[in-house]
Amino acid sequence: MENKIKDYFSKIKELFGDKNKKAAYIIFIGSLGILLILLSDFISDTPSDKKDSSYIYPFDFNQEEEELEKKLSDIISKIKGAGNTVVMITFDSSKELFFEKNLDESKNDSENSNETELVILENENGETPVLLKAKEEKIRGVLIICEGGGNPVVKEKIMESVCALLDIPSTKVSVAEMA
Repeated sequence: MENKIKDYFSKIKELFGDKNKKAAYIIFIGSLGILLILLSDFISDTPSDKKDSSYIYPFDFNQEEEELEKKLSDIISKIKGAGNTVVMITFDSSKELFFEKNLDESKNDSENSNETELVILENENGETPVLLKAKEEKIRGVLIICEGGGNPVVKEKIMESVCALLDIPSTKVSVAEMA
């Protein structure tokens, strides 16, 4: 490798001659710098060098949604005439979490600065940010497919129950008969 570098440098010297040694050195160092920049793209940071500033809250929202669908399916299947039931719920927005933050205000003669940081509590599971409130998902619609979905009386009972349980209008609920 050392011989290749010397050969490269001697070729640059030949191009510029002995009079412009400075120019040859500058071009050599510049091309070496470009080579190092190109090589840096191939060298990745180790995971210990990276710091993740995001916090993953220990709740699985998809699991909560699936549990809601299962509970609703179990309840509807107990309505007389409903029979075997499958439920799907779609959401307009996901659950939003609002955490407690400390506000640090600094005032100088020329400028004001505000810094915020999450309030963290330590417990047996590790560190957890303090949750102020959680804004629930907004339901877009509910689809219920059941064996008794073709019966208008059963369909009406299911619609009333789902609307009351989820506090949504009947226009967001569809009941169909299972094939």
